[in-house]
Amino acid sequence: MKQVVIINADINKGETTNALINAYRHGAEGGQAVIKDIVIANLKFNPNRQLPGNNTGLEPDLAAAIVKLTWASHIVVFCPVFKESINFKIKGFFDRIFMPDQIFVTNQPKFSNDFRGRSARIVSILDEAAWADWQQTQRATYLSIKRSVLEKCNIKPVHTSAIGHIYSLDNQYAQKWMKKLYSFGIKLI
Repeated sequence: MKQVVIINADINKGETTNALINAYRHGAEGGQAVIKDIVIANLKFNPNRQLPGNNTGLEPDLAAAIVKLTWASHIVVFCPVFKESINFKIKGFFDRIFMPDQIFVTNQPKFSNDFRGRSARIVSILDEAAWADWQQTQRATYLSIKRSVLEKCNIKPVHTSAIGHIYSLDNQYAQKWMKKLYSFGIKLI
């Protein structure tokens, strides 16, 4: 049985993001997965990365998130991208969770961690301006989350999906993505 953590990185907790998450969730439940959630907007933590030696410990919400992430065999991140970047709280979440003194073994030349054998999917939800840039550079979530965090933690494979501007959940484009995410959930990819 697959263990899935769904990270809702939508700071505004928007209807569109919730609908896309629910489509994936229903598929994963159909595939007999056990699911836990992390909603970044609900977490109370300082998004600024602490300097080594000044670490006062993790806030309880981040400690609970680490427990969920180490439990998971598959991680799914739903991340809105605005103005060609991700929100500072989202980046701060990943910086704080994956700090070397939290997860990594720091006495080795290359960091080793507990995340081998896990897979992930990043679903980037883009506004209109970001969609035009995304088609050319594909930078924001790939560099900030995929390459700089998940792949460095030996989470492989990391699948990605980029969803262009969805203005209504009733249009054909949105329905196509809802079906795709349901299918990804069933396959647990």
